[in-house]
Amino acid sequence: MSKYTSFAVELTGALDAMQQLSAVPARILSAQKRALGTLRRRLGTEAKRDIGAEYNLKAGRIAEGLQVKNTPDGMALIGKARGINAIQFGATWSRRMKGGARYAIKRGGDRGGRDGAFIATGKSNNRLVFERKGKARLPLQAVYGPSIGQMLKHGRRPERLAEFAIRVLQAEQQRLLGVR
Repeated sequence: MSKYTSFAVELTGALDAMQQLSAVPARILSAQKRALGTLRRRLGTEAKRDIGAEYNLKAGRIAEGLQVKNTPDGMALIGKARGINAIQFGATWSRRMKGGARYAIKRGGDRGGRDGAFIATGKSNNRLVFERKGKARLPLQAVYGPSIGQMLKHGRRPERLAEFAIRVLQAEQQRLLGVR
């Protein structure tokens, strides 16, 4: 008589593990897409805060000149290249005040009067700061500060924003994938 030995193998755990492993690439891809979406929302806000800390502009005006776009190899933060009239930097003028219009481009900067500068309505019916060149009444020239694009490139701002983007992506992917 021969003896038979039998044993049973529980494969449900192994099958579950194999199915979970096959789902990992899709889960990682989904986490990356969601992390990029989060970065897209947060990058413009961080750039607005960073610029607002240095320049004497309202947050809404900074936001008008910023745009975040997806690119094939990541994300692009785009600043408009058109200069911003000095009226947006908090310019004031009074007939009694000597020295012309007063404004400060940088936050906390000198608000001293600019000789020959005054506030008037331009051709576009917008209030603008103008400046006389020389002693004559004409020509007039509008006074512009830096553009949002120039502000984005200024100093260490590009490096700070790149570091912020990397931190956000890492933290968001770890949160979505449950990695500690």
